[in-house]
Amino acid sequence: MSKLPAMNSLVAPFRVPRLDRPFDVQITLPGSKSIALRHLAMAALHEGETIIRGVPPCDDTDAMMACLSALGVTVEQQSNTVSVRGPMDFTADVELNAHMSGASTRLLIGLAALRSGQTRIDGHESLRVRTNRPLYDVLEQNGCRVKSSGGLPVVIQGPFSPGGVIAIDGSLSSQYVTAILTVAPAMAPGRSQVIELTGDLVSSPYIGITINEMRKRGISAIWEGSRIDVSAGHYTGGAVEVEGDATAATYFSGLATLHSSRVTLTNLGSATVQGDYAFHQTMAALGAEITATENTTTISGPAELKALPELDFEDMPDAALTLIAMGPLLPGGLRLTGLSSLHHKECDRLECPAHELRAMGVSLETGSESIRIEPADSFNPHELTTYHDHRMAMAFSLPGSVYGDLTIDDAAVVNKTYPDYWNDFERLRVHA
Repeated sequence: MSKLPAMNSLVAPFRVPRLDRPFDVQITLPGSKSIALRHLAMAALHEGETIIRGVPPCDDTDAMMACLSALGVTVEQQSNTVSVRGPMDFTADVELNAHMSGASTRLLIGLAALRSGQTRIDGHESLRVRTNRPLYDVLEQNGCRVKSSGGLPVVIQGPFSPGGVIAIDGSLSSQYVTAILTVAPAMAPGRSQVIELTGDLVSSPYIGITINEMRKRGISAIWEGSRIDVSAGHYTGGAVEVEGDATAATYFSGLATLHSSRVTLTNLGSATVQGDYAFHQTMAALGAEITATENTTTISGPAELKALPELDFEDMPDAALTLIAMGPLLPGGLRLTGLSSLHHKECDRLECPAHELRAMGVSLETGSESIRIEPADSFNPHELTTYHDHRMAMAFSLPGSVYGDLTIDDAAVVNKTYPDYWNDFERLRVHA
């Protein structure tokens, strides 16, 4: 039996166990990191207590909660329930460490823009090289002082003082838009705000998530074309629930599909607005049967996989890596487009997986926003370089589960969003 790595410490390389028998397992996914981070930021702007249930225990949420504490917010956690009492301090000079969390960084930049005190934000080296320039440009155009070379570290001093319509470029990341959207109600209390989206928008479903969660906290945002109208008002407190993470679901949806098996996701269903939930439709195109209630989803893999047509994954960039890792296992291989935003993730999620697949003996071609992968009958034994990217490890567990000759260089990298991933993966083998 393969020894599972100790997830709370640095580990030696970990060989992905082969799954050689069908399984039928129920999986409770970690709560959506994207949703949890949004609610933590909104809670920092609410004068009073917010109870957030279903917060995933992971590096990203830990980093965000530590930063809110540094901002003067009272944060108390019991298991996956977090109590937040705001509002944050707006005047003191503070230093924040976002660790490896890009989503937290962008939200913290938005919060920092509201403050008259100086906010210094830094993070892991992999985060420092990721640009935030479109967001900094918006801050500087609306009264903030920003000291940065384009990434981290950055020193921001506000307050943000919009004179009218706020224009934001969403062509590199939807997180820039989410940052401005989230803090819009606090920019000029008692006044509505118009946000104009410029550039060719990527990852638009994530903006839909932001608007949906803002609505749960008492703020209406109407999105029509390139314009978002944010109502005047204040965020409400009370209790909110965080549903299962749709990107995490892609790994188990893919595993069930590849292994002619069944997985039931107990806390994610058809009521979600998370864009990556549409990944199940791709598995259906491969032959899987998908059945869902509002809160649950069951994936039953086919006896034989079907070939996929060329697909555009512009609206599911985080899920694209899962499908790229599956590519050599699919009849006819894989052809994906709409991948330009993958260059700007924790690692270059187009060229890095391509490099690893080539080392495994897979034939493929990449373009600036596309990849074509040929089917492979076998893989070369390989130690996968994850590039400090949690999703590289989880996505490549899929081909590893088929051939059993893939080793992950650092299995603990999954702690960023899904510390229990390898334990849940092992359940597929134990309950086969």
